[in-house]
Amino acid sequence: METLTEIWDQLNNIYKSISILIIAVAGYSLCRSLIIKKLQSLAASTANDLDDRLVYFVKQFLGVFAFFCIATILLKINGIKISPLLAGAGIVGVSLGFAAKETIADILAGIFLIADQPIRIGDRIKIEKIGSHWGGWGDVVDIGLRRTRIKNTDGVYINYPNALLANSVITNFSYQKSPVRVRIRFQVDYDADLNQTKKITTDAVASCHGVLPDTAQTIIRSLDDSQGNMLTGILVETRYRIKDVRKRTIIRSEVLQKVLEKLRTHNIPVATPKMRLENERHWVETYK
Repeated sequence: METLTEIWDQLNNIYKSISILIIAVAGYSLCRSLIIKKLQSLAASTANDLDDRLVYFVKQFLGVFAFFCIATILLKINGIKISPLLAGAGIVGVSLGFAAKETIADILAGIFLIADQPIRIGDRIKIEKIGSHWGGWGDVVDIGLRRTRIKNTDGVYINYPNALLANSVITNFSYQKSPVRVRIRFQVDYDADLNQTKKITTDAVASCHGVLPDTAQTIIRSLDDSQGNMLTGILVETRYRIKDVRKRTIIRSEVLQKVLEKLRTHNIPVATPKMRLENERHWVETYK
């Protein structure tokens, strides 16, 4: 040990720097080939993807950590004081932190999304707050450090900032193993036969492809005057269950079409909202 110390002391700064670089590169390569690959192998053998993401983060930050350590040692070998540099780096880091606070927030949110697992790759989800024009339904394609990629039901790939996604209400239908309940609502005139309406609607829904047997049910809802206006008709709600939530839109469209066709066939009047416009004592009906 003393011999190695003496040899090291006799080397000039250039040889010391080269030796440190060789040792660091060899150690970094050995660490990646042995430890990281072993962790990747263990993560791949599990069913969830949380450990896969953690190994990915470790692999990315390992390079940054190794670079920082090597740079610090090389500066010390060459007689450069690192204390002022660290102080300056701290000030620069604070400045960059304020400038890149959104990026940092996205990264931290991405870590929490992976750790808490409200969503997983391949899950069908609905985003309540930031669905916007393209809609909030879609499948999770990738969860990155800054952004999460969603393929919506229109086939469009949307990259959501993780911070915005973490603050949104997310409904994950892939956690739901039991059938999902779907409902449609409409209004019929006050003089419609309610018993006939319920039977016709229930039978129509039950006959649609994709609706699980014995799950269709039609009820009469209470009149909603919370907005200060009575409804233009009687509110009817039909409930049913489906097995595959990814087919919800198609099945719901077929159900609605079948119900409207049956109501017309049996001459059950559907309530139509009316607006009264007063202009020179004329009444105008407009249909929404």
